[in-house]
Parts: sequence; C-alpha cells; structure tokens
Amino acid sequence: MPNFSHSNSPILAQLKPGRSEEEGRQKVLGEELLPSEVSASQACVRCGACMAVCPLYRVTGREAAVARGKLNLWELFQAGRLNSPAALRDFLEFCLLCGACTDKCAVGLKVPEIVKAARAEVAGQIGSAFRAPWLLARLAWQAPHLIPAAAPFAPLLNRVKGWLGEDSGLAYRLWPALSQALHRFPNLQRAPFRRQAPPYLAGRGPLSLAFFSGCGIEALFPQAGLAFLRICENLGAKVVIPPEQGCCGLLAESAGEAELAREQAKALVRTFASLPVDFVVTACASCSYQLKRLGKVLAGEPEAEAARRLAGKVREASEFLVQEAAYRPAPLVRPEGVVYHDPCHLHRGQGISAEPRELLQAATGETLVEPACMDCCGLGGVFGVTSPQISRELGQERLAVYEATGAGLLATSCSGCLVQLHRLAQNIKVVHLLEILG
Repeated sequence: MPNFSHSNSPILAQLKPGRSEEEGRQKVLGEELLPSEVSASQACVRCGACMAVCPLYRVTGREAAVARGKLNLWELFQAGRLNSPAALRDFLEFCLLCGACTDKCAVGLKVPEIVKAARAEVAGQIGSAFRAPWLLARLAWQAPHLIPAAAPFAPLLNRVKGWLGEDSGLAYRLWPALSQALHRFPNLQRAPFRRQAPPYLAGRGPLSLAFFSGCGIEALFPQAGLAFLRICENLGAKVVIPPEQGCCGLLAESAGEAELAREQAKALVRTFASLPVDFVVTACASCSYQLKRLGKVLAGEPEAEAARRLAGKVREASEFLVQEAAYRPAPLVRPEGVVYHDPCHLHRGQGISAEPRELLQAATGETLVEPACMDCCGLGGVFGVTSPQISRELGQERLAVYEATGAGLLATSCSGCLVQLHRLAQNIKVVHLLEILG
C-alpha cells in the first residue's frame, strides 16, 4: 500500500523543481499543451464526484486513493513533472478497477481503462518482473497446464495453503501479505471442471454455444460450470467445450502486462473464432467482460476483425439464459432466503443486473432479498494481493450488509467475487448463482 501522507508522499516529493504542484497541474490541464497531446485523463474537471463513491477513499480518506488524485498524478507524470515511476506504480495499483467512479463521472471518463493503460505504460518503462502482479499474470497464463498438473496434489497444496494463510505463526511473521491473501482461500479441486465435463453435448434444439470455463471455474468452482451444463442439457442446447482454452487475459491487462494480455487474446481467437456456434458463454462475469473486449485488446492486430466478431458472440451465463434461451428455472423452496451480490464487471462493466435477479426470483420466489446498496466486494483482482488488509476490510464490510438482510444464501456470478466472499463469510453460505438454478 502506498504512503498517503500529503506532506511526505514519495511521489509528490519527486516533483521536479522550478514550479509548484499547482503550476504543474495547470500545465497538464492544457494551458501549455497542444490539444492533440491532451490525454483522456486530462479531461477530468476535478469535480470530486468520484470521492463520494470510491471504496478506497472511504477507507483511507486520501486524495491519491481516489480517481481524481490518480488522474492528477498520472498527468503530472506524462508532462514530465514527476520522476518516480515506481512510486506512481504503487498509487496506480491502489485501485479496485470497480468502475464506481465512472458511474458518477461528470464527463464520463472510463477510469478503469485509463488506470490499466497507465499501469502498462509504467510497467513498460521500469519493468515489473517478479512482483506479485507480474507473477499472478503469468500463473494465469500457464493455468491450462498448471491446473491439471496440480490437481492430483490438491490435498497437499491445500494444506500448505492453509498453513501459509494462518493469521498467526511463522508464515504470517515471514510473509504477512501472502498470509492475508491466502487466508481461507477456496480449496483447489482435485477434479478440475474439464476433467468432469464432457467435451461436447449433442443437444436437440437450435441453440449452439461454446463454453469458456475460465481459471476460477476450472480450478476452484467446477460445480458452477457443471450446473450450467445441466441447464443446457435440459434446454437441449448443443455445447462444445474446447480442451485447449486458456485464461481470458483480464488479470494480465489489469496488472499492466499488456503484451501478455494480447497474446492470451490471440490464443482465444485461435481457439474459439472458427467454432460453428452462435454464442460463447462463460459463468464468470469478469471473464465475459474481458471476452467482450477482445476486439479492443487486439485493435491494430491482424486478428482484430476475428476478435471483434468473436466478442459479439460472448454472453455471460445469466444473460444467455434470459435473453437467448428464455430459460425459466423451476421454483425451489428456499426458506433461508437468498441475496445476490452484483459483480462490478457485470453490472457496471456490462450493464447486466436484471437478468440474474429474474432467474433467482423465478427460482426462489419471495425469498430473494435485496441488500441496502451495491458495492465492490473488495478483491479487485491483483489488489487483493498487493493490498490484502484493505481488501479484507472492504470484503467484511460488504458481507455485513448481506448478513443484515437475514438471508441464508449469498449468490454471485464472478469467480473473483466468489473467492473474496467465500473466504470471509462466517454467517452466510456463498454459492454461484448457477448452483441454485441447476
């Protein structure tokens, strides 16, 4: 976590001499820059609307934690007024990429996209090798090989993970950040999703789709993917599950590893673009968000047009079931009540919030309850590793809202949210939305 002291901030201390911070701000706002040089971040009008909704600002109360502060620092860096890219990198990493600021932005700035681009530019200048985000991005890249190789050793790896994730003891004293990140982390499954699932469902109806499992469903939550296949079987849908599929690339892009994200996107195009299906469906909201952006990730590349067409086929599972399959689940008796957590990449990133509720309402009737407000679970991808203490605090804050509803089940539809909520939940059971439906 970066130092947020205004007077002692390492990044503000690196302002080049000769002008005040305010003078530098005026410079990058356009007084001395040609219009063509003014970036999207410089369109910020400094209204402060983002401060009212930023979870990190709520926790820290510091300007550099909120979008306005980050954009200001980024502008100063672009204008040559800061010479500490390492310190800037720390501030840029202190962001959940939840998009709450974009919802309230007076000029509609897509702050998560700006922050990811800034992370990539800084990483390109100073490198990021062997740091936690760099390592996580490469582990996800190798997930198609690592997950099946590690699965037979799942019991041993889970015991090691449990030891490392203790809140006290030797591991905590040696590696406190790692211990906090692994605390009650969901267990690696001994039978990954594709080992349990058939490669193909023949179907009997007009619906045809390819299923993208993603790292989380594959390694940690295979029951969600299997539930989706049961629903597809009941619908008579034709389903193909390509065996060579890899990571969606969101983790790499969020970590500033833009080139790696492009390589992953190209691999996905090679795997899915030529399949004779109408849709590509995933049970992870973060994966569907990234897959829908394949055309943007590969803009200017030879694969750009194929990526754009593939992205147009992508649907998140609840979106597919409601809008394309007209699926209506059978009513279930849920006396304990169900509450739904909206993943940021779903309701903000894709504008999908009614579909999962429609499905849950049909399945549970009046036992579906609504929380007092929507907010991020606090994981934020790499944020949960780089700032585990605050990530945990935000998650506990969110869970308190859900537990206050009196519901016994908490459903969501994002692998990242499942990780965060599952490891922190004490008085409520956390499940994937599809486990209730299928």
